[in-house]
Amino acid sequence: MDHLASPALLLGIILSFASGGGQIRRRMVRFGAVSGLILGCVVFGVRLWDPKGTNLILISFNRWLVVAIAAAAALSALLALPALIFRRRDDGPSLSLTFLLSVLALLALTHVTPSVLQFTREFVYFGESGISTNALLRALGFSLGIIVCLLLCLSANEVHSALPPRVGEGFLVLSVGVFFLGYGTMAVAALQRLKVIRLTDLVFQVMIFGDAHPDAFLFLQLALAVAMLTWVVATHRRPLGTYPNRALLRKEKARLRSCRRWSWSLLLWCATAVFIVVVLRYYDTRPPAEVQPEEYTLEDGVITIPLTQVDDGHLHKFSYHTPNGFDVRFLVVKKPVGGAYGVGLDACEICGIAGYYERGEEEVVCRRCDVVMNKNTIGFHGGCNPIPFPYEIRESKIFVDVRDLERHEKRFK
Repeated sequence: MDHLASPALLLGIILSFASGGGQIRRRMVRFGAVSGLILGCVVFGVRLWDPKGTNLILISFNRWLVVAIAAAAALSALLALPALIFRRRDDGPSLSLTFLLSVLALLALTHVTPSVLQFTREFVYFGESGISTNALLRALGFSLGIIVCLLLCLSANEVHSALPPRVGEGFLVLSVGVFFLGYGTMAVAALQRLKVIRLTDLVFQVMIFGDAHPDAFLFLQLALAVAMLTWVVATHRRPLGTYPNRALLRKEKARLRSCRRWSWSLLLWCATAVFIVVVLRYYDTRPPAEVQPEEYTLEDGVITIPLTQVDDGHLHKFSYHTPNGFDVRFLVVKKPVGGAYGVGLDACEICGIAGYYERGEEEVVCRRCDVVMNKNTIGFHGGCNPIPFPYEIRESKIFVDVRDLERHEKRFK
C-alpha cells in the first residue's frame, strides 16, 4: 500500500484529465501506464536473475529513475500551472502536458512495480512449508492490497471526472506537486549517493526527513483525494436550473447520485489505505513481546530446573547474572519429536544476542533475521540456532553448571 497507493491516486487523476482531450490523449496516458508496468516487470526479472556485478548497475539505475520521476513531476506541474491560469475555457489539455504526464506515469510505475512484486517472494518464510496457512494469508493480503489500490485509482478517476474543468486541473496540479515533493525528497538522497551533490547540512536534513517520515506525502495525497470528493459531494446534491421534461431531470439526478456514490467509494478506500498503512503496519511490525525470564534454583554453582516447568512445548527463557555483571540468557524448549529437550543460549553466532521469541504455538523465531527455528535442531550447532552449551538431565531435572554460562558472558555485553 505505501508503495502503490500514491501512484494509483495520481494515475486515476491523470487518466481523468487526459480523457478531456479525446481518445489520442487518453491512449497516450494508458500506453505510458502499461509500458511502465511492463518495464517494471522486466526490472524485477533482471533483479531475480542477477548476474554477478549487475546489482550495482540496478542500484544506480533505480537512483537515476527516482531523479527522473522527480524531474518529470516538476516539469508537469510547471507546465500545468500556467495552462490552468491562462488557458481558454474551451481548450482541451495540451498535447505536451499530456505527454509529460504519460512519461511520469511510465517512470513511476517502472519504479514501484519491482518493489511491489518483490513481496511475492516473501509469502513463504525460511523454514516454512510452501503450502501453509501463513503463506496463503500473505498471498491473500498481497492480493487485497493490489485490489484496494486499483479501486483507489478507479474511484479517483470517476470523482475527478465529476469536477469542473478548472477545479479538476487545480487538483491535478496539487496532486502532481505532492508527488514531486515525495520523489524530490528521495531524489536528493539519490543524487547525494550518486556523488552528484555534496552532503551539506540542508541535504542531510532532507535525507533525515525522508527516512523519518516515509508516508507523509502519501497522507497528503490521500488528503487531497478527500478534499476532491468533498467538493463533488457538496456540489452534486441536487439538480440546478430547469429541465424541459421529467426524463432529463431523472437522468441528471441519476448522474449526481452516481457522482456521490463514487465519492463515498473514494472515501472508503482512502480510509482503508490509512488503516492498512497505520494500524495494520503497527501490529505487523511491532516488536514481539519479550519472554520474561523464569525462576530456577541455584545451589553450589549449579542451576536446577524441574522438567515439569518446561514440558509444555513452549519456549522458556532463563537469565543468570554473572559475578562480572553480565546477564547471560538461555532457553529451554521441549522438542516435538522424541520428547527430548533443546537447551541453548538466547543468542546465535550469526545474529548475536538479538535473541528469540515464540510465534504462535509452534514457531521459535530469531528477532533479527526472522528465521524460524526447527525446534528439533535447538541444542545443535549451526545456522541461526541458539548456541549450545553443556547441561545434564537426570532425576527429572535439568542441571546447568554456571561456569559453562560464564564462559559466554562477554557475548551479552
